[in-house]
Amino acid sequence: MTVVRGRLGRGRLGRGRLGRGVAAALMMVAAGATPAPAADAIDWRRMAETDLNAMHDILVANHPAMVVAKDSAPFRAWLETGRVGAKKLLPAVRDEATYFDLLRFYASGFRDSHIGAYATKNAPSLRRSYIWPGFNLAWAGGGYTVTAHAPDTALPPAGAQLVACDGVSAAALAHDRQERNGQDLTLDSQRRSYAFWLLWASEGSLFQPPLKTCTFTPPGGGPARSYTLSYRPTTEDSSPARTARAQFGLSRWGQEGWWIGAPGMVSDHAWKRTLRAVKTHLEAIRRARTVVVDVRGNTGGGADFAYALADLLWGADLVKAGRPDLGPVVYRASRLNRDQLAAYLSQGKDVSLQADTAAKIRRRLARYDDAIAAGQSTFTEEAPARANPLRPPPNPVRGQVIVLTDGACVSACLDLLDLFLALPNVRQAGTETDADTIFMDVTQAPLPSGYAGISFGHKAWVERPRGSNVSYHPTPALTWTGDPADDAGERAWLAKAVGIAP
Repeated sequence: MTVVRGRLGRGRLGRGRLGRGVAAALMMVAAGATPAPAADAIDWRRMAETDLNAMHDILVANHPAMVVAKDSAPFRAWLETGRVGAKKLLPAVRDEATYFDLLRFYASGFRDSHIGAYATKNAPSLRRSYIWPGFNLAWAGGGYTVTAHAPDTALPPAGAQLVACDGVSAAALAHDRQERNGQDLTLDSQRRSYAFWLLWASEGSLFQPPLKTCTFTPPGGGPARSYTLSYRPTTEDSSPARTARAQFGLSRWGQEGWWIGAPGMVSDHAWKRTLRAVKTHLEAIRRARTVVVDVRGNTGGGADFAYALADLLWGADLVKAGRPDLGPVVYRASRLNRDQLAAYLSQGKDVSLQADTAAKIRRRLARYDDAIAAGQSTFTEEAPARANPLRPPPNPVRGQVIVLTDGACVSACLDLLDLFLALPNVRQAGTETDADTIFMDVTQAPLPSGYAGISFGHKAWVERPRGSNVSYHPTPALTWTGDPADDAGERAWLAKAVGIAP
């Protein structure tokens, strides 16, 4: 059964990635939300408090971390302390922007990529105006350094390292302006992705007010120097270039390799086209010195695509012998979770459900109904029995397989890493991935205001070998330290690192 999963975005509202069919099904459930009042007639502070309490109550009633032991302690701790912290921010809520700031603060504090606050179609425009100081930062070598910019003696030089702003150290500044605003700075991938944004500001933000003075140490060391920040409107050139990402499909790589692009786990058409191409050239791919599976930009979707590709490359028997044992799945038995699955099934024609998938959903719905009728808070689906061969078959892939990652890789993309890295002669290259928790598969619920909703996982992989919020790191020799936007440079570096002739 294809399960659509994806990152909900820690820093920006509404960045979740759901399949079109799943999104349509969830909208059916959300359709019962109360229509939102006119924006100029809203008591934003009261609405924020009401929706905050609703988020808390929805999670209590529907999230599996309330009823399973594994990896649930951080969730339970933040459930109450986070709400207390959010209520302390209520006096600063004055408009829709600060209203969403508060909801995002609470949702992102769970440090779970599947928990997020999203804007509904009723919400007013959330195009917040940002200003920037004329330069950006990058995270490198354990600190924030100034990136290259147009010559300007009023700005810190490229390579200068941030020490503090307005008397607040760089580390504390990152916590106040980014960690409280949705980024998980325990992940190096998150620091790199959002470093440029650290000194950006918005007059209407709870967490990113304009700063006055920042201190930097010059490149190469020496006495620190203070600079008065001069904020200005952002332009197209303010943000760094978009990071390089994979392109779907199969291509030759140099004289001895093949390159398989997989930038997502949602597009059924693109995956089928890619899998057909792999099947057509399978024998040559298996004889190649190096095969790259490029998942840069991949934020999740359906893990079945990962297994389909692995089965092609290595053969189903070898994949069965090597795949990680994920164990049983615990579902939180609630009416909301059950109704969203039923809505997904009702959209079967739109999402082209196969007969066996629809049958699995109906069996799961019956489990929901039985558990709810019996007053049970969970039900468990045991892992399928592993019919492993007595002796694993020989590896048909002669060369090395490299999975090229970046900080976008989360959810079903991490499932792909779980599987591929358990198979023979597979290594990771690129940069550190993102991370997720054991709580998977998205439920969405509207909040009382009608302006926002909450998304969260409704099942738990209670024996998954990879724990919650554990990322994958390539070895130093296979870690890309260059410009994340330089696709050609990264490809050339990788060819040299793994010994591929151009």
